[in-house]
Parts: sequence; C-alpha cells; structure tokens
Amino acid sequence: MEAQSAGTAWPIGINTYAYIWRMSARETLSHLADQGYRRFELLVNPPHLWPEALDVSERRAVAALLAERDLKIHVLNPPSLDLNLVSPSPQMREMTIRHYRGVIDLAADWNVDHALLVPGKTHPLLPAPADQVWGWFADAIETLDRHAEERGVGIILENVPVAFLPKAADLMNALDRLGNDRLGICYDAANACFAGEAPGAGLKTVASRLAVLHLSDTGLEKWDHAAVGTGVVPFDAVAEAIRETGVRVPTMLEIISPDGDADIARSHQALAALGWEARPQPARGA
Repeated sequence: MEAQSAGTAWPIGINTYAYIWRMSARETLSHLADQGYRRFELLVNPPHLWPEALDVSERRAVAALLAERDLKIHVLNPPSLDLNLVSPSPQMREMTIRHYRGVIDLAADWNVDHALLVPGKTHPLLPAPADQVWGWFADAIETLDRHAEERGVGIILENVPVAFLPKAADLMNALDRLGNDRLGICYDAANACFAGEAPGAGLKTVASRLAVLHLSDTGLEKWDHAAVGTGVVPFDAVAEAIRETGVRVPTMLEIISPDGDADIARSHQALAALGWEARPQPARGA
C-alpha cells in the first residue's frame, strides 16, 4: 500500500523497556530525542525509573529536559511482575496501591496523560473465587482513580496474558461493570496474539475506550515483545482495524531487545509502510 501523508499517518512513540538496565529514564529520553523521537512511554522499573527513589532534583531535571527538547511522556508503565491488585494478601494489595499512587503523583509532576495499570494476577492452579477477585479489583480501581482524578491523570488498563482480564472483551466488560467513563484501555497486539486473540478483532472491540496501542512481535510458544516482522502478529490486520474504526491514539513501540536502537528503527520502518508515520530525522549533531 502507499504510505499515508504526514497529516494522516498514525503517531508513533517509544516505550523505554529496551533501556531499563543500561540508562536512567532521563538518559533514555535524551538518547531517543537525539534520534528524533518526541513521544514516550516510560517503563517504571529500577534503576531506570522508580518513584520512591527519585529525589526532587532528578524530578526537576526530567521536567526541564521535557520542556527544553519539546518531549511528551504519554504513559508511565509499571510492569506487573511484583505488583498485584488482586492478590489474596491484603499487604500485597496495599503495597501495590501505594506504589501506583506514587506513579500517579510522578505522572502529575511531568504532565503525563496516563498511568498504566495491569488488572492483576490470580493463582493459575486454584484461583480465588471470582466475586472476591472482582471485589479486590473494583476497590483498588476506585481508590486509585479517585487519586488520579485529583492529580489530573488518567488510568488505562492493559490486556496481559497472565492477568485475570487477558482479552479485549474482558477489559470492556470490566469497564462496563465499573461504570467509570474516565478509565481507558491500552491494547497490546503481541499480548493479544499470545493470549489466543486476533489483535485486529480485539482492537475493534476496545476502540471506543482505546487510549494507547502497544506494538511489538511475538511467537506463540514464547511470550515476547520482539522486533516487528519476527513473529506472528498480523500488523496489516491491526492497520486495517485502525482504518475501519477511525481511532487515532499514540502507538508505542514496546520492543524488548538488547539492541533497542536497531530493532526499534527496523520496527518503525516496517510500520511506516503500513500507515504509521515515517521514522523521524535524528537531531542535528546526534
């Protein structure tokens, strides 16, 4: 297909997952800005970025960098490995909520649009009764969204294969049940494929609540977030679903790779051929 014009091409930003062990969030923002990128999703993971360890001077330094280089953070994304909103342990749920509150506060400091929440995980062999799981989840979301609304931040929920709401319809049903119009969805195409869902169909399901789209590739035997074109994700079907629904939200390249620069560049080039915006020009002197 022909490339879309600059005015109609879908916007791309970069999730910083590939850099979490090599650079701080501020260093990564500067590094990617040198490559011409202006939109970002920061992964909240120490030592890359951790609200509880971030002093006032570093918070101000990041804010200054954003202003100086005209950068925008759209999402703060805490991964779910050590967090669980539906843990049977009240202490774990309390710790998770406390950490998410810190993420929301940091988002407010940096004028970030959304804090991303993973709904939470249940025991794979003998999960807690569904009504209990829902009660823990609904209570946590109510608490966190009240805080987020006070701070001017949105909350988005993501489809994650190991979470208790792994597919598009699960998330939409949960939002309907919660009855909160402020909540949105981050839809991840690789996660959808690994969970057994066609991402084009899933995107159409969540279109009315979609706030952010995650793109990367994966196989079906190993869950991955690899470079575009290395797995089974049907990106052409995702592009067609965007055209059909008319949604226009930031697409975040969530590439997890030891060579983030090269795999992000390769992935962006592949997506540009399908309707996403072209790769930016590196900053002069970078």
